Amino acid sequence: MKKLFVFCFIFFLTGCFGEVGKGYITKECIKNEHINDMDINTTILVKSKEGELVSLNINEKYTGNDLTSIINSKKSEQNLYSQIDGIDVLISDNEISYNIDVLGTTLFVKERFNIVDEQHKMIKFYEENGYICK
Repeated sequence: MKKLFVFCFIFFLTGCFGEVGKGYITKECIKNEHINDMDINTTILVKSKEGELVSLNINEKYTGNDLTSIINSKKSEQNLYSQIDGIDVLISDNEISYNIDVLGTTLFVKERFNIVDEQHKMIKFYEENGYICK
């Protein structure tokens, strides 16, 4: 019994409970849209610490017949953001991911993605725009 207690105590002290043990909270917001014979499934991970927004991970998945113009537009956007700190854009087939370090990015990116500093305000913004957040 003592060994089990010691093991659990060490496990707890080493921070093996992940980001939650370090004070980070991640909320997921999802929105599915059908526009012009195309489905757009968007998932956003809103990560915060002590109520302050730390990062956003926005994943858009497109399904439809001809996605060429969308993908080309996203590639142009990727080129633009490659010159800016705090944002990475990854494109894989019909899926686009924006990884935004809110603390390390520019005002331009914050304005483009309507980023606010407080998590509850960011969640409220997404919910007002049709996302379901949990």
